[in-house]
Amino acid sequence: MLIDRPVNVLTYNLYKNTDIPHKNIRIMRYGIYALYSELAKIVILMLFFGFIGKLNEFLFALVVLMLIRPYSGGLHFNSFMGCFLFTFGFFVLNVAILPSLPSLSYIYNPSIYIAFLPISSLIMLLCSPMPSKYRPISDKQIKKKYKYLATLFTVAIYIILLLINISPLLKAIGLWTIILQATQLLIGACIASEKFKKAKSLIVHTS
Repeated sequence: MLIDRPVNVLTYNLYKNTDIPHKNIRIMRYGIYALYSELAKIVILMLFFGFIGKLNEFLFALVVLMLIRPYSGGLHFNSFMGCFLFTFGFFVLNVAILPSLPSLSYIYNPSIYIAFLPISSLIMLLCSPMPSKYRPISDKQIKKKYKYLATLFTVAIYIILLLINISPLLKAIGLWTIILQATQLLIGACIASEKFKKAKSLIVHTS
């Protein structure tokens, strides 16, 4: 991928010309790659949603997501293309498709928020944080902090969406952003659980 080359050149120069431990360089490489990837994805998505006339809606969804995602984590992919396609599908769903199906009348119904608030909050509390395997969180206190922050922001955004006077479309986008984020955490937890069961079964059979 085009994005790999400058990152590889930079980290190789660090490896050859500094005394930074190789392990730390690998962590730095992941951080630089993640930053490049995120910037590239955001630029491409802004161009796409600007082209279809939904740039403001995309930016609103992005703000909502960025209040939660740094603490909750989510699904991660091994390639830029896999990550981009998933992110593209995520935003197309919660910006262009789901908010308008079948109409926006549901967004004025408080029971929608009352129903989804405990479900989404519980998923955030149980499944967060879900970091990349390249940046695992080993500190239990940090894990607990991220878990509570992800849940707190989820509850706060639900309450704000219910109370503030903004367009129903933006309310719907905010609602679906949280629901889809909670859904991917649930999927990620199920995948992790299945991998754990397979690993445990393999250990039992080989012992």
